[in-house]
Amino acid sequence: MGNFLFDIPAFRWSPYAPIVVLALILGFISAALLMRSLGVARQTIFYTSLLTFICTLMLSVSATIRITPEGVRAGFSGLAAGVAMMIGILISSLIFKDKPLLVLASYVPAAPLMYGLSKLGCFLAGCCHGKAYQGNFAVAYHNQYEGTYFPVQLVDMAVFILIHILALILVMKMKNKAHAIFIVIFITLPSRFVLEYFRYTHGGTLISRDQIIILIAAAIAFAILIAGRIILKPKNA
Repeated sequence: MGNFLFDIPAFRWSPYAPIVVLALILGFISAALLMRSLGVARQTIFYTSLLTFICTLMLSVSATIRITPEGVRAGFSGLAAGVAMMIGILISSLIFKDKPLLVLASYVPAAPLMYGLSKLGCFLAGCCHGKAYQGNFAVAYHNQYEGTYFPVQLVDMAVFILIHILALILVMKMKNKAHAIFIVIFITLPSRFVLEYFRYTHGGTLISRDQIIILIAAAIAFAILIAGRIILKPKNA
């Protein structure tokens, strides 16, 4: 009996962009619903969602823009999206000062959900694919990524949706939302770091360029968190 393969055809129109946009929309809807359940005002929810969505979309796409012989190409950076989301939340909190910690806590489960769902687009398009692999559950592409690879995008998707579920439980059950936020971040970033070892871009070095970028993004994220706590000094949590 042969190995089971995920056989991905060459699509006439790439499903990547619509899946990523849908993942973002679903993530922001989940954050809005959680904010509402935690008692955040409707006006704050609306304007925070709008500002954060714009920041996330613009920075996550602009971070991947590159000029190629075929023209300008762009994708979606999950790391840039996470940093942009925190920037949008911080700006919104400075404007409204309406339960800023609860607003941030509402987006913490949404971030891994968006990243996890967006990986379905990567899986179908072939970008961010895994290392060459021909065993069970390998994914075979018939487009510009012609070859058979480890299905790291599906592993990404499964891991981050599980993190989303865990984050929801922690945010809903823990009284100290700041502790819940830091627990989720300490789970998310190492998971993202480790999964890079299965990607084709990891060339066998101890730490790849993308992993260094993850560490830099983590430092920026923690700096924004600390700055937000100092500036806002939230009283409602």
